[in-house]
Amino acid sequence: MSFSMNEKKIKNRWLVLFCICCNTFCFGGVYAWSAFSGGLAEYMGWDYGRVTVAYSIMLMTIAVMGLAGGALLQRFGARRLMMAAGVMWGLGWLSTGFAGSIPALYASIGLLAGCASGFGYNPGVVTAVKWFPDRKGFASGMAVGVCGVASLIVAPFANFLLTRFDVMTAFRIVGGCFLFISLATSWYIDGPPEGWLPEGFQAPKTAESTGKTWREMLGDPRFYLLWATLLCASVAGLMLIGHASMIGREVAGITAGQAALLVGIMAAANFCGRLVLGSLSDCLGRHRIVISVMITGALDMVFLSRAESFAGFVAAIVIAGVCFGGTLATFSAISSDTFGSKYNGINYSIIFTGYGIASIVGPNAATWIKNSSGSYSKAFLFAAVCSILAAGLCMAAGRMNRKMEVK
Repeated sequence: MSFSMNEKKIKNRWLVLFCICCNTFCFGGVYAWSAFSGGLAEYMGWDYGRVTVAYSIMLMTIAVMGLAGGALLQRFGARRLMMAAGVMWGLGWLSTGFAGSIPALYASIGLLAGCASGFGYNPGVVTAVKWFPDRKGFASGMAVGVCGVASLIVAPFANFLLTRFDVMTAFRIVGGCFLFISLATSWYIDGPPEGWLPEGFQAPKTAESTGKTWREMLGDPRFYLLWATLLCASVAGLMLIGHASMIGREVAGITAGQAALLVGIMAAANFCGRLVLGSLSDCLGRHRIVISVMITGALDMVFLSRAESFAGFVAAIVIAGVCFGGTLATFSAISSDTFGSKYNGINYSIIFTGYGIASIVGPNAATWIKNSSGSYSKAFLFAAVCSILAAGLCMAAGRMNRKMEVK
């Protein structure tokens, strides 16, 4: 390895990646919220609608604090930020097990856990990418992949606990597990020293060499193309995540048991897309992967608008999950490729706000279209149009990159 950092000991980057994945796995526990919400409302005698507001508060807090997380990463470094985020995440779930009122619920799981995920998720992904400049797509795919697959483990574990304990005890146990995992792993996480490169790897002479600040990035038209690409690209996946069981019942007439199986299938497909397509982007090119994925996703949405059988519906869901996961896996790496790794913590967090807006647009557009037309079919066509727009925007960003490289 390159040692231009005097004699400072270089950490094992694979172990750093493992520790980051442990923490992003914990943050992925957010997808298991539905396993607790119904039981919480029943046990505490609270209105279910008021309980679900806690989840909305968490998502909004994650989106807002994601920007702060990028700035804090630049100021305090990965180790201190990830340790703080992991502790806050565990305490957020743990304290929910002691929440005796709706405001306390909003403060614990909504604000405390939401801040934790905002502070830790994107900075964790960015740090993983920094350690693997030679395999950015792979590192990003691993970090976001374990987050996406967490629901496959956390949700069954939650259901197991709920058969043996009351819901408040279950919250405390899950929060304690998150806290233990964080404390056991986050202490090792840190960014590589300035100027570090893996042995034998030569950094390309692009923005990677210096890096653009967020202000400089906002003056670059490629930022707006990438931001809009992520927004449009995320609509279809978030639409399906928010309405999968209802869509399945309408399109394929699936049962409640099949709907539960569908959640696991989507999570597995999402993980495979994040890991496989993220890794492929290292050798095939990231813009090329996103463009191909978006075209495939658009065709899949058109097919889904006409699917009538359970097998056809599952096939379409698998393809959509792979496409959605693959897109998310590439974007931190695209941000680093385009604007450099030095300030990628804040830069990627700003780009990621496109995903936050898509999390509102996708599910709500599906609801509005379903209510106005009586069917989800036109919602799928709307998602297909968004995917085509994403492909065109990404193509324009790629062309702009090539023109700048020629200069």
